[in-house]
Amino acid sequence: MKNKKISACIFPETVPGDDILFPLVQIFAPLVYCRAVEEDEIHEELQSPFRKQLEDAGLARTYVPSPLDNKQRERFLALMKDLRTRGDDYAAQLKNLSISGIGGRGARPESKSSIIENLLKMQAVINKKQEERDMLLWQARLLLKLGEIFDGDQVALRRELKQIHRKEQGVFSELRKGQEKPFALPAGAGSTDSRPDGLPRLRLKAWTRLVCLNAKLLKDFKCLVTTNQDAVDLLVEEYERLAQNNIQPFVHVLLPAHFEGEFLPDKLQDMQEQGKDFFSGLQGIMNDPLESSKEQTADFADDNGEWAQFLETIYPVTGYGRCRLHLYFFPLINGCELFMETFGRDEHHVRQLRQEEEGSGRIVGWLELPA
Repeated sequence: MKNKKISACIFPETVPGDDILFPLVQIFAPLVYCRAVEEDEIHEELQSPFRKQLEDAGLARTYVPSPLDNKQRERFLALMKDLRTRGDDYAAQLKNLSISGIGGRGARPESKSSIIENLLKMQAVINKKQEERDMLLWQARLLLKLGEIFDGDQVALRRELKQIHRKEQGVFSELRKGQEKPFALPAGAGSTDSRPDGLPRLRLKAWTRLVCLNAKLLKDFKCLVTTNQDAVDLLVEEYERLAQNNIQPFVHVLLPAHFEGEFLPDKLQDMQEQGKDFFSGLQGIMNDPLESSKEQTADFADDNGEWAQFLETIYPVTGYGRCRLHLYFFPLINGCELFMETFGRDEHHVRQLRQEEEGSGRIVGWLELPA
């Protein structure tokens, strides 16, 4: 029986970067990522020819889990326009952002003058008859878009800092000429790590609510992948606590990490044709994780194994680097149940993980990117 190729949903990024898409597209098809609202504008800095290539080839697609009607969509896009014109005012508040019902554990309640409430009031979104679920979905969409705007600004900032760093290096090189004891530019110069505290957790809660409150995970969302190790650790911790069942990765897969210049789709096709036996074995493992043996899975993680040698023929490590995908299987659970219990519910909610029928379950992957 031919193994069915598995699709993978990327979370919580709504605009995944090339560093996520490139490794994953080697073994998953299609790659799916959620958008907060259909046909919304993507930040200029987050545009990617590679992502468009994948979409045009049917290897990647977007999914809007809770679509808005035309009137509500116009309101939401008006909010986005306001965010883009007043982005500096809002960016400063991201660090302390605590949406009602979306903030992390122990977060302070949101004040009436906060960013979310002000934005929603300006567009007449808040009214006394508004359903609580609808409001949570609006908040989730808005937070995910704030995260997108933040990501785009960070990409631009990093690029500018690199340019400044290169200029500084040139100046210091001139100053070092003729010096017996040349000095060096501090190693930390030109780098930045200004992601607001708590934003990843807020995004996870917003993504979970957007996907699960008004819809169900698609049937082909058998595998969900993130670059956030903490997110996977929290899922494992919550599952083990509620299901009283230990979870360990069932396979670690070595993958090419990046590419320079233009991506050539022929390389992907060549890889899949030349490595049919490898891919068949890997798909078999993912289709039935509980039955996979150590002998079947060990080679995919071995830096010197046959899988690694095969990768070298298509994607030499010197040009493409390497990363690892760690896959966990959560048996007998509904995906939205696990995600809601881990990220989507508030502290005061009763937590209970309902078991599903035999054969159900979810695969969750942590894509470990190179530092």
